Amino acid sequence: MRRDVVIVGAGPAGSALAGVLGELGWDVLLLERRSFPHHKVCGEFLSPEAQASLQGMGVYAAVAALKPAPVTQAKLVSRAGVTVQTALPGCAWGISRFALDAALAAAAQQRGVDLCTQATATAIRQDGQRFEVIVRSGHKVESIQARAVIAACGRYSLPGLPPYSDPRSRTGQRQAGYVGIKCHYQQVAMPAQVELFFFPGGYVGVNPIEGGRVNLCLLATPAALDRGGRTISSMQEAIALWNPALGRRLAGGQALPETEVAVAPVDTYRPASPWAGVACLGDTAVMIPPLCGDGMAMALRSAELCAPLADDFLRGKLSLAGWRAAYQTRWHAEFDRPVRLGRSLQTMLNLPLLADVFMGFGRLAPFLVTALFRATRSARSRP
Repeated sequence: MRRDVVIVGAGPAGSALAGVLGELGWDVLLLERRSFPHHKVCGEFLSPEAQASLQGMGVYAAVAALKPAPVTQAKLVSRAGVTVQTALPGCAWGISRFALDAALAAAAQQRGVDLCTQATATAIRQDGQRFEVIVRSGHKVESIQARAVIAACGRYSLPGLPPYSDPRSRTGQRQAGYVGIKCHYQQVAMPAQVELFFFPGGYVGVNPIEGGRVNLCLLATPAALDRGGRTISSMQEAIALWNPALGRRLAGGQALPETEVAVAPVDTYRPASPWAGVACLGDTAVMIPPLCGDGMAMALRSAELCAPLADDFLRGKLSLAGWRAAYQTRWHAEFDRPVRLGRSLQTMLNLPLLADVFMGFGRLAPFLVTALFRATRSARSRP
């Protein structure tokens, strides 16, 4: 089988890019190793920048139709109870990945993309300017010839391409990485804001999503998870003791076990690799620190940067080397600074004393907090 483009991973970035290329007339195959819909560990937060990218790639209306919850404020609470609250630059959306990913994949299909779920790319081989992708779907193994391959498979690297550095080979906190856990709650009185609660070894993000539910997403070191009990219920109880403000927020709420999902290791210090044999989008390029404000905005923006370059390559206006050079230049120019600052914030806010000092300054001069968090966002206009 021959294709113009194979995109590995039907998350927001992969599906949005597939739709753009499909509408331009290219024969696009979109691979997803799971079936839709499914839950993912994610903050489930779309900033105005993310909405702008959705609009730029023609899928804004498809996401707006899901009726995401409005989010207009951000609140940070240290383990000592020091609180900083600031207005977001525009109205963000709270939307579950369960609904979002399925909607964007369906939108891609409506634009002529072939979607193949429960399909895994087991090998990628490059021969000059072309690629061979070996795809396993159940007991069936197929070889697909492609002019271009794009990786949008989250934290996973593609077989046959340069591997990412292994976080287990590092030292200190980075050696084991983090563990991420997500769960939805109902019957929680939640204002239109995203809230971050810090505790020793990690933090929890809480925000409203569609359908009157609340998303809880935590990032913790394995040591913190061991102390907390390794389940969402036991971690909730432990974190409520470490940061009582979270306990008050979730009081009376009911966790929905079918929405619980975990992932490990989450290595937010992995070196950036926007091109690893092929163009890489979102977390495949770099594990985006949650404190960058909105990882999905950066993932969608990387797809938006890649789309015209992929089109030029397929039309013969750009060589593979030219595509690589242009994409790497644009990616680093846009994302190096927010990723670096997001990592610094993550390190600082995980240290109790520094976190309390930061929160104290933030209460005295909230405009500084607003400016700092704006700096962790990629430059993108609102829709």
